Amino acid sequence: MRLQSLQLPQTGICTEEQMYFRRKGAVDFTWDKNYLNMFRDSTITFDTYFNGCSAEKWFKYTKIKKISINIHVKGEFRITLMRKEKNLDGSTTKFLHEETFGKPDVEGVYSFPFDTESNNGMFCFKLICLSDIGTLYDGWYDGEVAPEDVRKVKIALDICTFKREVFVTKNVRELYDSFLTKPESGMSDALEIFISDNAQTLNQEDVVLCDKIHVFLNKNTGGAGGFTRSMIEIMKCREKHGITHVLVMDDDVIINPDSIYRTYMILSLLKDEYQDAFVGGAMLRLDKQFIQTEAGARWNKGYLISHKSGLNLLDVDACLYNEFEEKTEFNAWWYCAFPAHVISETNLPLPIFIRGDDVEYGLRNLKNLILMNGICVWHEPFENKYASSMYYYIFRNRLIDNSIHNMHYKRKHFVKDLSDQVKREIIFYRYKNAELLMDGVNDFFNGIDWLKAQDGEALHKDIMNRGYKLQDINTLSIPFSYPAYEQSCRMPDPKGFKRVMRKFTVNGILLKAKKRNDNEMPAVAPTFTARPTNFYRVKKALNYDYCSRRGFVTEKSWKETMRLMHKLWKISLKSRWKYRKTVKQYYNRGNELMKLSFWQKYLDI
Repeated sequence: MRLQSLQLPQTGICTEEQMYFRRKGAVDFTWDKNYLNMFRDSTITFDTYFNGCSAEKWFKYTKIKKISINIHVKGEFRITLMRKEKNLDGSTTKFLHEETFGKPDVEGVYSFPFDTESNNGMFCFKLICLSDIGTLYDGWYDGEVAPEDVRKVKIALDICTFKREVFVTKNVRELYDSFLTKPESGMSDALEIFISDNAQTLNQEDVVLCDKIHVFLNKNTGGAGGFTRSMIEIMKCREKHGITHVLVMDDDVIINPDSIYRTYMILSLLKDEYQDAFVGGAMLRLDKQFIQTEAGARWNKGYLISHKSGLNLLDVDACLYNEFEEKTEFNAWWYCAFPAHVISETNLPLPIFIRGDDVEYGLRNLKNLILMNGICVWHEPFENKYASSMYYYIFRNRLIDNSIHNMHYKRKHFVKDLSDQVKREIIFYRYKNAELLMDGVNDFFNGIDWLKAQDGEALHKDIMNRGYKLQDINTLSIPFSYPAYEQSCRMPDPKGFKRVMRKFTVNGILLKAKKRNDNEMPAVAPTFTARPTNFYRVKKALNYDYCSRRGFVTEKSWKETMRLMHKLWKISLKSRWKYRKTVKQYYNRGNELMKLSFWQKYLDI
């Protein structure tokens, strides 16, 4: 069984060469080719993110008995098979086999088994060209498995989209060309695509390329409502189409089709004890495609722990670190596959619009999560997607998720976390964000009947109107200066007496604004990575969003500060009798939000 194919850099997907191979000497490769030309004594090593083989996990979770590397080449070569593993001192390499093969100007396919007592870490190999010129056309890791151990798998791809036509159309076309039109791919009958169009703006002629692609017009009920709508449609035709698994995937990602193929192979070969396993995809940055943002995560009562965040996947050690498994509680829905039987009329996601629906569903259903190098998506970093509305949803949904799963998130911790976040936004003069944080808490206190009665689309529109809107910087009252923005980003945090002074004066709120040439000094600060030092003793601030090149202005207001602090005090007081009561209500009645009957009414279907 072909477990995974050798991948090469490709424009439109990823062009970071050392995520695919490492070359030494005269090797000819350009992005428009799907092969490598090597000249005498040149070397290519495949101990990389996409082309190493996560042997330890293949053997742990699937029924394969042996792994081999098959390569299609022309010329004479020497191959070296290796097993690499991370340890406390860095990494170790175990050389397993070396062999000379092939002949000049002769094309052929050759197979080499990885024979080793230990399967820990990564299997990989190195090629040295021994002829004047040699060509590597193709290669794949092959797994030896009994025919009766191969299960029939069909994946329903669940995509929720809202005005992301470019991404969705591209990804659907990639999958259509790679699988649905190619019987030789092995997946032409193993994939159905379900798209929930929350904006109802998708041109169906661009995406409905065959009868295995389905688009459903849906209310804008966020990611939770969109993914759930497709799940409901999948349930309706699960038996008809023989669907065994569901793969939820964001609409604003870049996908390598081979990730889906590898997922399909894992699911087809799972051991009996892992039939309920989830398969997750890592999130890699869209702007720095070699940086990993997350590979599985722990909810940790909302103090989120993103596993293996910030790894530079150009490095072998980072790829080997990825092979280690850590306790996970969920995998985000930028890419997550699970058995279709998990979805039922009483086991649907929560209607919490955005942020936290995937967390809660993972907490509810995930037992084992399989993650492998090479299964991933590229997604825009969250710090590049500023929206005031998130201040309402993230904290409110955190409270809901913790309550439903009885996370023992104590009232005193809740009050402290809310106070810290509200005060931070006040220090940044972002009074609307502070208000939204507290409005989300008050709506949580309104209880489960309030949430059930909401029109999610109308509520979201209202929340969006309450927050800051990014605007063209040329229309703002503070002139934008990029040097000032850079200086703000690099401004050191205060130490010693200055730090004490800033704390004592509430970051200068109790002091008059500084002046220069008789004018009050404005600040230019980043939206996501702003720090209190950026706002010390300034009257106004231009909050600049680097990704969109837009911004908004905030201004110090003692009146707003006092009003919001009073509101925070009232919520803290209210929580003394409301918090535990509301937590208990969500814990006892949360299943009402998971039922098909509720969702049909909520989505008007």
